[in-house]
Amino acid sequence: MDMQNFGIEETMGTVLTGFAVVFLALIILVVIIWCIGKVMDSMTSRKSAASSAPAEKPAPAPKAPAPKIVEVASDGLSDEVVAAITAAITAILDEEGDGKSYVVRSIKRVRKNRRAWGKAGVEENTRPF
Repeated sequence: MDMQNFGIEETMGTVLTGFAVVFLALIILVVIIWCIGKVMDSMTSRKSAASSAPAEKPAPAPKAPAPKIVEVASDGLSDEVVAAITAAITAILDEEGDGKSYVVRSIKRVRKNRRAWGKAGVEENTRPF
């Protein structure tokens, strides 16, 4: 075929064929991804249904004894501050889920002038994630 004889009709036919192939391929990819999503959803729902159905009722766990009320040595802090500190410590320790009970016996102020390594340790352990 000679380039001079290549008309507009052949050019438009080639362009339209290219567009049709590209869009057809995209439609096929969308359908494939949609089908994979449906299969994964059905597998997930089967697993969650199987795990949520209890086989038998477990025996009730024995209740942990109530922690003793202990007077907290607080170095002159108000009762509200002591309660807030105790609640924060309890919330952190309850996340572990080990079932242990803890008692705060004293709250002491930390000296303000720390050394460089002490400051670095505090910053490392208390920075947000």
